[in-house]
Amino acid sequence: MKFFKSTFLILPLLLGLVTAVAAQEPTADGVCPIAKTVGSYDAFKSIPVLDNGRVKPLDTFARSTLLQFSGKQTFQKKPAIEWLARVLFDPGKSLQYEIFLINNPQIVESLGIEVAEGRRYSYSELEAKYPELRKLAEAAERIESKDRDIVEAELIRVHNNLRLFSSLTLTFSFVLPHPDFMIQDAELKQRMGLPAGQEVFSYYDVASNANVLHELVRPLESLPQDQWTAGQQEIVRLAASLLQWSMIYQNLPVHIVPPYDPKVESWHSPWDALPIALKLKSGRQELQLLKEMLVHYWDGRDLEFDLAVKNFVESARSRSGSGYEEAMKRNQIELFYNNSNLFLYAKILYFLTFLLFSMSLMIDRPLLRNIGWTVLWIAVIAHTVALGMRIMILQRPPVSNLYETFIFVGLISAMCGMVIEKVMKNWLGIIVASISGYAFLSIAAKFAVEGDTLQMLVAVLNSNFWLATHVTTITVGYAGTCVAGIVGHVYMLQAIFKTNDKKLLRSTYNVLLGTLGFGLTFSFLGTNLGGIWADQSWGRFWGWDPKENGALMIILWTAIIFHAKIGRMISPLGVAVGSILGIIVVMWAWFGVNLLSVGLHSYGFTSGLATNLAIYCLCQMLFLCVTYPLARSRMNKK
Repeated sequence: MKFFKSTFLILPLLLGLVTAVAAQEPTADGVCPIAKTVGSYDAFKSIPVLDNGRVKPLDTFARSTLLQFSGKQTFQKKPAIEWLARVLFDPGKSLQYEIFLINNPQIVESLGIEVAEGRRYSYSELEAKYPELRKLAEAAERIESKDRDIVEAELIRVHNNLRLFSSLTLTFSFVLPHPDFMIQDAELKQRMGLPAGQEVFSYYDVASNANVLHELVRPLESLPQDQWTAGQQEIVRLAASLLQWSMIYQNLPVHIVPPYDPKVESWHSPWDALPIALKLKSGRQELQLLKEMLVHYWDGRDLEFDLAVKNFVESARSRSGSGYEEAMKRNQIELFYNNSNLFLYAKILYFLTFLLFSMSLMIDRPLLRNIGWTVLWIAVIAHTVALGMRIMILQRPPVSNLYETFIFVGLISAMCGMVIEKVMKNWLGIIVASISGYAFLSIAAKFAVEGDTLQMLVAVLNSNFWLATHVTTITVGYAGTCVAGIVGHVYMLQAIFKTNDKKLLRSTYNVLLGTLGFGLTFSFLGTNLGGIWADQSWGRFWGWDPKENGALMIILWTAIIFHAKIGRMISPLGVAVGSILGIIVVMWAWFGVNLLSVGLHSYGFTSGLATNLAIYCLCQMLFLCVTYPLARSRMNKK
C-alpha cells in the first residue's frame, strides 16, 4: 500500500522516465545494442522474492503478476518468467506487448481507444490515455468499495495494473546508461574511476562514486554560479540528476534483496537497497551481480547469466542466515508445484472418470468400472500430492481462504466417494467422487485468476492449531453435507428412471442418511470448536456473527431433516430434496456471508460471488421443480 500511495503522486513523471529509460540501448560493459536474450531461466525463476508478506520464487511472482494483468499465466505461449525477464531487462520491447486485459468495452470507448478483439492492450496504447484513465480511477476510488459497480472496479484494476507495470520496468534502470548521467569531462571521469572512452553512464556508475562527486560539489557551494567552469557545471548537473533519481525511484516492487540489518524484516527492491548496499562490501557485490544479470541477458550468455543469478542468491543466503535457506527449500517445492499443475490433471481425470460412468449407462461392463476406479485413484493421488505441497510451502493447513477450502472440500468429498464405492461397488461412489472433485476444482480455478493463491494468513485465521481443528473440521462438515446433496440428486434421478429397483433405491437412501449424518456431526463439532476459539480470541463463545449464523444454519437444517424423517413428516424423497437444498445452505454459510462485508469472519475472495451463487440456486430450484413432481408421481404408482 505504501508503494502504491507514493507512486500514485509521481506517476506522471515515472511514465516519462519509463519511456526514456526503455528507449536507451545498453552499450556499457559489452551489452549488445540488440538483445539476444538468454534461453534458460531455471536459476532466475528460483530467486526468492518477498511479495505480499510471503517469500516466494520469482516464478510465482511472474505468474501471479501476468495473471493479474492479462488473465493468463503465459504470454505468446511462453512462460511468465520469460515475460518478466523481458520487462525487467528489456523494457523497451515489453511496452508493445498486449497484456492489459480490459473486460469492459465502455472503459475502452471512454479512453478513445479502438476495441481490440482479444480485449488486451499494450502499455504504449494506454500510456497516452493515462491522464483520462487516472481521472476516472480517482473518481471511482472515492466511492465505497461495496458500492462500486463492475465498471468502477474495473477502472481501478486497470489503473493499478498500469501503475505496477510502469514500476516493474524501472527495476533495473539503475544499471542502464542514461543521458542524465552523461560525462564529457575527461578529468571528471578519471577522478570518478570511470572508463575514459565512454560518455553515457548509469545511475549505478555515478552513485558508486558519489563520495568523489560530493567532494567536488562542496567547494562550489560558496562560488557564484556565473563563475562555474563548464566542468564544474557538469559536476553540479550530475549531482542534481543523482539526487533527483534517488528521490523518484523509491518503494518499487520486486523485493529480491534481503535486509542488510538483521533487525529489519522487510526486503528491498534493487533500487531501495542502493543507499545501504553501496556502503557495504556484500551490498556492492550483489549490486554488481545484478548488473551482470542484465549484461549477460542482453548478450545471450546463458552460463554467465545463471552464474550471476546463483552468486547473487548465494551472497544473500550467506548473510541472511537460516530463514533465507528455509525459504529457498520451500521455493524448490513451490517451483515443482507450479510446473506440475497437478490440480489441472486431477480435474481432467475426475472428468474422465465421469465420462467412463456415462459410457457404463450404455455399455454395462465390469471392465469400465475397474478402469473408472483406477482413474479415480490416480486423480485423488494427484489431488492429495498437490494439496500436500501447499501445506509444506505455507507451513499450515490449506483452509485459510475460499480457494483453498474449495480444493480441500473437493478432496474430502472425493475420498468420501471412494469410501462409498468401496462399500457399495455400484458406481455411486465413483459418481460422487468424480462430480465433486471436478466441480470443486473448477470453482477453485475461477478464484485462482484473482492472483497468487498461496497467500499469507489474514489476522482472524492466524493460528495453525485452530486452523487444523476448527476450520478443518467445519470444512469437512461442508464436504459431508455437499456429498449428501450429490447423493440426493442421484436418488431423485433413480426414483424417476429406476423406480422398480427397490434394492438400489434403498442402498442409495442409506448412503444419503450416512453422509448427511457425517456432515451434521462434523458441522456441529466444528461450530463448537469455533466457539472455543472465539472465546479465547474475542472473549465470547457466540456473537451472532454472520459466519457463525451460517454454520448454525447447516446444523439446524440437517437436524430438521432428521427430525422430520424420524417423525415421518417426510419420505425418503423428502430427505433427498432436503439434502439438495442443504447444498444451498452450505454455500451461503461457506462464502455467501462474505457478500455482507460485515463481521469478524469477512475474508477470502468475493469477486463475482453474488451472481454465481444466484445462478447456482436458480439451477437447483429448476432441477427440483422438474424432477420432484416426476419422482413423486412414479413413486406413488409403484
